[in-house]
Parts: sequence; structure tokens; C-alpha cells
Amino acid sequence: MPFLKSSAFNVLVLLICGTHFTACTELITPLFPISYGFDDDAQGWEGSVGCKSGYSATGGNPGGYVYGIDDATGFWYFVASTEFTTTVRKAYGLQLSFDLEQSAIDNQADADDIIITDGTLTLTHKTSYNPKTIWTAYSVKLDETAGWKKGKVKATKAELQQVLQNLTSLKIRGEFRSGPDRGGLDNVSIR
Repeated sequence: MPFLKSSAFNVLVLLICGTHFTACTELITPLFPISYGFDDDAQGWEGSVGCKSGYSATGGNPGGYVYGIDDATGFWYFVASTEFTTTVRKAYGLQLSFDLEQSAIDNQADADDIIITDGTLTLTHKTSYNPKTIWTAYSVKLDETAGWKKGKVKATKAELQQVLQNLTSLKIRGEFRSGPDRGGLDNVSIR
């Protein structure tokens, strides 16, 4: 059985888990809070079809951030990394927070702001405001009280739990303007 350097931690693991160390460490290791500040790279996040995505080491809130530049018609999104998506599977009831900014606030257009799916069922969320040309903070609870929708109908607790537990994709809208634009994403976290 593998042991970590901390003998006090190992004793605690043995008391709680017995010889089932590998299965138990997931229960003991805290998953949250998790935060993506993009200070060194894009951390696996990228833009969807419809934009050219990239990473900037400066200009974030603070430090680095990921961005997308519109290169087609239709809305584009920031697509979460596989690591983040996998972690969100255990985040029912927690807060998804992030910062957005856009290059211009004229010609604003409406669309779903967050899209989550398990590959079978897709749920969406619309925030109450679009980002400004400066960093704008958002926080959305990952439960049925936050206004998640399945089509035009309010999503149920069971639907939210199903999608989160089997999550395959999480997207945050990066385009809010009809016409050419640029958008940025920073400080994505689950708490």
C-alpha cells in the first residue's frame, strides 16, 4: 500500500479507510475550491467553432487570460478543459464563477450564456447582464434554483444532477455582439 510522507495523514487514512487506500483517497482529497486563473497558460480551455482562440499572459484580471476573436457568423463559446469538466461532475450545489470582458458593447445579441451537457441532455443558463469592456464578474449556482433550463422549461434537480454527474462539456459564451468582436475569460472557479 502506498504511503504519503505525512504519517499523521496515513494514520487518518488507515483509520477511515482500512486497506482500501486508493478508493478512499478520493473521498479525503478536497476537490474544491478549484480555480483557473490562466496565469501561465490556457490550462486546456479553448474557443469553439466560430472564433480563433488564444492565450495572453497579460491583460487578465489580473495576469493572463484566454480570449477568442470572432471569425464566423453565429455565437462562439469558451470550452472548458477535460480536467475542469471532470471535476465539475462533483459540483452540484456549488457556485460556478468567472470573469468576462468584450471588445465593444454596441449591437448586443441574446443567446444562452452557459451550456452544460452529458451528451444526451443539454441544460442552459442565461445571466441577467452582458459583460462590459472591462472585466465583469459572474456567479451561477449549480443547482435547480439558479434558473437552469432544459429547452424553455425550468430544469429539475434530477436533470441538473444527471447532467453534472455525467458532464461531457461545459461552455461559457464569449460572443455578445452582432458583428466582429473579441472576448476574454478569466478566473473560472468552483466554490
